Amino acid sequence: MPNVSVCIPTYNRKDYLRQTLDSVFAQTYKDCEVIVLDDGSTDGTGDMIKDSGCNVRYYWQENRGEAATCNRLIELARGKYISFIHSDDLLVSDAIERMVEALTSQPSDAVVYGGYFRIDENGKPCGRSKRKLYSGRITAALFADIIVHPNGSLFPKQWLQQAGGFDTSLKASYDYKLELQLSLKHPFVALKEPTFCRRRHSSNTSMDSFRNRRIELEMLTDFYYNGGGKEVIPRSVAMKRLSRESYRAGCYAIKEGLYDQARILLAQSFRQRPNIKSVFHWLRVAKAAGRASP
Repeated sequence: MPNVSVCIPTYNRKDYLRQTLDSVFAQTYKDCEVIVLDDGSTDGTGDMIKDSGCNVRYYWQENRGEAATCNRLIELARGKYISFIHSDDLLVSDAIERMVEALTSQPSDAVVYGGYFRIDENGKPCGRSKRKLYSGRITAALFADIIVHPNGSLFPKQWLQQAGGFDTSLKASYDYKLELQLSLKHPFVALKEPTFCRRRHSSNTSMDSFRNRRIELEMLTDFYYNGGGKEVIPRSVAMKRLSRESYRAGCYAIKEGLYDQARILLAQSFRQRPNIKSVFHWLRVAKAAGRASP
């Protein structure tokens, strides 16, 4: 059995997927299998993989969404460890080697992760993530900011199974929720150098919306109050994060003309952590909606 299963969920990204596969097969670490699960593509993805001659375990299914696709990939994986990579992103050539080596310095298993380089739709470098990464029990730091991604990380398969996989009821933030759950029970190891290249293009930037911001806010709120977060995350850290997400959701509500929702969220942001930005935008919305009184 391979030590690592590189798992790639995809949907109608044939051209980007070929580049992703090239980055996987260029890895300096070779004890891997590569699994592609096609979530109902209609762009000829299967023919491209067949014609490429790549040593890939390829599967096709009716469209079920990315969370369900990732759960199926966990089931299909034969490796002890799983590393995900989106079909429009790239793995750094020595990423898996560095992640496996990091495990050898640990007394027991851990989730190993790294930062990322930014690339545009044509693969041109656009800088790198500057977020500070943490090792050990990182729940508070991970709640404060999204520092772990399923891309360019190495997860013990058993831990993903024990956690129940990704929450398919969520249309966004399902990966963030699972990482927070894992952080309550297991150590994380951060690598100094990035492990993947994150591509920004029109189809993934369009995912930014009021719906997705609200889902993330509701997930974080539930994790803090009901999911075990309150026991390990300082209240000041939690309120700062929740206030920020309430503010962001409120701003997206304004963009989409959802003024009642915006007023509620901006007021909530101020209650969670008083800040002038929420007050300013609340007054803007109230004036625009003809409701000047709080």
